[in-house]
Amino acid sequence: MRRLPAALLPLLLCLPPLAAHEISSPAFSGAEISPVGLLRLTAAEPYLDLKGPERRAAVETAAAPYPAAGFAVVEHKGNGELWTISQSSAALADTWSRKELRFTRRARTAGRWFGHISGQFARGGDYPSNGWTARLGTTLYDNRYDAAVSLSRNTFTDIDGSGVTTFGLTGRALYPYTRHAGLNLGLQLDRVSASGYSDFSPSATGGVNIYLPGGSFDMSLTYGAKGRVSLLAGYTVYIGR
Repeated sequence: MRRLPAALLPLLLCLPPLAAHEISSPAFSGAEISPVGLLRLTAAEPYLDLKGPERRAAVETAAAPYPAAGFAVVEHKGNGELWTISQSSAALADTWSRKELRFTRRARTAGRWFGHISGQFARGGDYPSNGWTARLGTTLYDNRYDAAVSLSRNTFTDIDGSGVTTFGLTGRALYPYTRHAGLNLGLQLDRVSASGYSDFSPSATGGVNIYLPGGSFDMSLTYGAKGRVSLLAGYTVYIGR
């Protein structure tokens, strides 16, 4: 399926219709044609029962009386399809749904294991530090949540030769916003070890996920004891489904 530039679809849909027409096809309840050859079709219930080739045939039949039509938009209750029309042949170019624009916790895909690596920059608290964090985890409950174990290594920026090793557990709720981006909120419990000192440190975490093929780019903030704030930026790789 060919996909058009994202900026093109809103421009096409904003064009005023030239004329509205009744349509004899049971798959559609109405048709409008714009000055630039955009045919807008309102889908009826029978259209929703059609499969791919049958939908293409229905669009081609509906577009036949409009030889100037270069595009056809099929709309039904917030869902839509964009078809290109060339020499009486239709090809599906894009689809959309209002459901994809809601702030929901619907899973993107099936559950999977993942690995993550990121740089970490911490400020506030007793000492600022820089370092890295690695996580290994899995999604839970149809990708509504995830849980991971983590290993971090940081050095204090004001103390030469210093080093802090942290083992942690993280649990997050996932909020996919579109197919390409989402938010997450969660809690983290770390065990901090440095030069004979060890302690547990709870914190709250939240961030943004940019979904990419096979993984995601992630940025998050954690807020812990004594006002310590950490910024993490890194990449997650999906290991399995």
